[in-house]
Amino acid sequence: MIDLAALRSLIAVRDHGSIVSAAAALDFTPSAVSQQIKKLERQSHSPMLERVGRGVILTERGRLLAERGAVLLADLEQVENLAVGGAEELRGAFRVASFSTASRGIVAPLLARLRSTAPGLEVTVVETDPREAVTLIERGGADFAIVHDWNTLPLELPTTLQRHPVHLDRADVLLPRDHRLASRDSVSPTDLLGEHWITTPSGTICHDWLVHMFAMHGARPDMRYFDGSYSTHAAMVEHGVAVALVPRLGRESLSPRLRAVPVVDPTPQRQVSSLWRGSSRDNPARLHVQAELEGMFAPAP
Repeated sequence: MIDLAALRSLIAVRDHGSIVSAAAALDFTPSAVSQQIKKLERQSHSPMLERVGRGVILTERGRLLAERGAVLLADLEQVENLAVGGAEELRGAFRVASFSTASRGIVAPLLARLRSTAPGLEVTVVETDPREAVTLIERGGADFAIVHDWNTLPLELPTTLQRHPVHLDRADVLLPRDHRLASRDSVSPTDLLGEHWITTPSGTICHDWLVHMFAMHGARPDMRYFDGSYSTHAAMVEHGVAVALVPRLGRESLSPRLRAVPVVDPTPQRQVSSLWRGSSRDNPARLHVQAELEGMFAPAP
C-alpha cells in the first residue's frame, strides 16, 4: 500500500521545485520530506528525483506518480467528506488563508462566530497574498481562502478551484489634511501625477493594481516606499512623505491629520471572494464556514 504522506511529499517537491521549499509548504523538516521520498523509491525500486543545478525535478516515473497521486488525493478528500457528512458536531483542523485587511475586517469576526457555532472546529489562519493563496489552496496547504481581485485585474484560477463573491470593497487615496487635493470630493490618477507613493511590495496584487490604474492614463506612479502594512502607509502619509491607495476593508481609524479621498476614472474596486478546492465542495466544515461567512454580509431584515 502506498504511503499517502509520502505521496503528498512527492507532489510538494514537484510543485515547489526543491525539498526545502516542499518541507516549508508541508510544515515538515527537509529531512522528513527526504525520508518520505526515499520510502517511495524503495517501494517502486526506482528513483523519484534527479538533481538539476541547485534544485530537483521529478523523474518520469516520479512525474506520473505525482500526477495520478494528485487525482487520488482529491478523490480521497471527497470520500472523507462523505464519511463525516452525517456528523452532528464539526471537529478537526480547518486551515484558512487570507490577505491582511480581510483578516482584520472579515476573518476576525468570522472566527468569533465559529467559536459559538462550531466550537470543536480548530481553525488556523495564515496571512498571504491572494495569488499565493490560490497556489496554497490548489496544493492542499489550506482548506479555505479569502481572496480578492481588482475590477480590471482579475485573479487567475485553475479549473480545480471554486469561488463565491462575498463583498465588494473600494480603495481611497490617503492624503495629509493640508494637501492641495485634500478638500476635493474625488480625485483621478491624473490629479496625482508627481506624487511620491508608498505601496505594497512588487509582485503583490495591490501593487500591480496601482501600476495598472496609472497605466490606463499612459503614466506610471512614482513609487518610493514599499511595505506590506497599511498602517505603515498611513504613517508615511501622515508625515507628509508619500500618498497611498488604501482599501476600506479592515482599515484602521484614521488620524485627524489624514483625509481619505475617493478615486475615480477608474474607481478602485476589488471583489472579495471565498475560495476552495472543488473536491471539498461537500466538506461539512467548509460548508459551515461558507454559510457563516455569507451570514456576515446578509442584509439586515
